[in-house]
Amino acid sequence: PSRCFDDPSAVPDVFKAHLTLHTGESVVVVVHRAWAPPFAQRFWQLVNLGWYSENALYRTDYRNQSTRFVMQWGINGDPAVQKAWNDNRFSNATAPALVSNTRGRLAFSMDAVGCNSSVGADDPCASLRPNCTAEDYCAIGFGQDIFLNYGDNSRLDAHGFAPFGEVEGSGMETMDAVGSALGNAFGEVVDLCAAPGGGDSPYCVYKAGCVPSSDESCLAGVNSTTFTAEGNPYIKRGFGLMYKMRVKDFKLCDAGAPGDGCC
Repeated sequence: PSRCFDDPSAVPDVFKAHLTLHTGESVVVVVHRAWAPPFAQRFWQLVNLGWYSENALYRTDYRNQSTRFVMQWGINGDPAVQKAWNDNRFSNATAPALVSNTRGRLAFSMDAVGCNSSVGADDPCASLRPNCTAEDYCAIGFGQDIFLNYGDNSRLDAHGFAPFGEVEGSGMETMDAVGSALGNAFGEVVDLCAAPGGGDSPYCVYKAGCVPSSDESCLAGVNSTTFTAEGNPYIKRGFGLMYKMRVKDFKLCDAGAPGDGCC
């Protein structure tokens, strides 16, 4: 377990990680274990394993400072590695949102189940109370994908999306610039934009000459299913700017190390 960083007791109460892109942008994330222990532990594990290196920032819901939602990443560039993780490391742990999904905070992307309180104990959400208090759906099931909140997304709190850390200092100004570039070039993932009603989202970006619709061939965004199956070659082939701006590394700050300016 120690080689896999699976021991929850090894996770510091507070730790920092330094995110750097291949294009030079960098920010520091501060993680608080007490905010959401299972998610802080998983992030600690992934950063120690170097999971996020070479990740594409494949979902960027950002048009301008008044229309912005989240940025998401975490799909491994090697499909075999991603499959192994999906098959062996998916978790159904949950935690309440002790702090809110406000600007600059990070949480794990999760699957969800619909709620039906009319069936009592058979409600799919019953076992997720009180970490989820929403009546329509509850978040459950996560692997490695994380998202960065660009705006006040506190509406996610009740569903069980529990932030585990936040971007330090003025780092969100850097992430705004990254978000504007990728959000206006590619935006939302095709999987959501092509779904019924999905094309109405302001984050769906369309190729030049296309009329906004759910036609996948007109959408500029990433197909996350294809990305998962093909890995980084898919991003490199069809999303040049996104590939150029991929994560170089996301590693723990080494306090006191010469040249380490993030701690």
